[in-house]
Amino acid sequence: MIQRFAIAALFAVATSAAMAQTTPDAQEPRQTTPEKPKDTGGPVDRLRDDGISLRFVWANDWAGSVRGGERLGATNGGGAVGGADLDMGKLAGIDGGKMHITFARYYGHSVAADDIGVVQKVQGYWYPKRQWQLAQFSWEQQFSDSHINVLAGRLNATWQFARSTYGCRFVSAPDCPYQLTNTSGGFSGFPYVNWGARAKYQPDARYVSIGAFEINPLRRNNNGVDLGINNATGVLIPVEAGYETSFANDPYPKHLKIGGWYNSSDFTDPELNTKGLHRGLVGGTARNYDGGRYGVYVLADKVVWKPDPNSNTRNLAVFGSLTGPLDNAENYTLQSTFGLLWTGLSAARPNDSLGFQGTLFRFSRKAVGYEDDLIHKNSGTNDHFARNEWMTELNYSYKLFPVVSLVPNLQYIVSPDILGNTVGVKRVPANAIVIGLRVMVNMGGPGSQ
Repeated sequence: MIQRFAIAALFAVATSAAMAQTTPDAQEPRQTTPEKPKDTGGPVDRLRDDGISLRFVWANDWAGSVRGGERLGATNGGGAVGGADLDMGKLAGIDGGKMHITFARYYGHSVAADDIGVVQKVQGYWYPKRQWQLAQFSWEQQFSDSHINVLAGRLNATWQFARSTYGCRFVSAPDCPYQLTNTSGGFSGFPYVNWGARAKYQPDARYVSIGAFEINPLRRNNNGVDLGINNATGVLIPVEAGYETSFANDPYPKHLKIGGWYNSSDFTDPELNTKGLHRGLVGGTARNYDGGRYGVYVLADKVVWKPDPNSNTRNLAVFGSLTGPLDNAENYTLQSTFGLLWTGLSAARPNDSLGFQGTLFRFSRKAVGYEDDLIHKNSGTNDHFARNEWMTELNYSYKLFPVVSLVPNLQYIVSPDILGNTVGVKRVPANAIVIGLRVMVNMGGPGSQ
């Protein structure tokens, strides 16, 4: 029954796009960095002119926990993401048609999970499944004389809804993708794509989007080439309305995104087992609840200052967000992120950037109760976890070459949780300090520019 509902929802969204128009899924929507002049002399540029736009990102995140957490340690993690956007109008005469194909491969280990214990990533390019992934296989269709967009195929929801304009310019990942919608909302995140579709109506800077995405918890255990829906457990239906501009039509671009979601999949209790007992004390399988989860979010950002009003390269942007579920059986009850990104601190380094980001996670009483039970069981103490956790990051992106960046970063985590690694924990971790360095090669993909 759930599978039939998922198929029907996906079909309804896809067919609503009989008149579609959209921006490429492979890029961050409405990026606020100006486009670089095209070099028409190379083979990559000739391919792009012929309708094949290649893209590639490789990033390596080294991070060391030098204070606090469950233990001290350092490790390395990273990955490569590559693909192409195919203009089917040029290649096959299908006006307005585009195909997006992406593959990904990740490696290494996580300081967050192995040493600090937090469930959020401090190395954004680390993923737990170290294998090749089909990370995107989608068709985009746009028709002239229409303001309706459609995108359908193997997609992730976090690239289409509640997507931060600047979140992927940071090394940690509370905002890339948006953590709460990914973990509590059930938004499928990159690179673990499932079947999905998104329709978007945008007559001007204003827009409204609706989508439907398969929920499949077992997707992470394969490479993404299993196209069946036998393991689907439900459907995610997000809705978003917003306002967005870019440097092409606004000297000080801005975004406002207001949305919500419904998730029909069953979910588990953070604290209790199937017998109603505290799982952290006596173990057992988590209690299961029938589907029906809801939540809302709002994200906003704006370029607020430019030293030269006639140039877009150097600018200061601010951003913020707030989101939370409307049910009472989640790990999180709220996430709020704020920050700034200053691109081109000096005229001598116009493409470097300085960024600061702070994120507040408020955990549910059930999630904190589970953590408290683990500490009491393992150590016999009466220590308690705080419900509020802060993750902050300060970084500087140094443009070594046009496509190569070095991003030293400093992260500070206040009241870290242990939901990322609960094995043998005997105390409440102290506030954690993490130092790190990202090395990134970016040729047409999202991330630290």
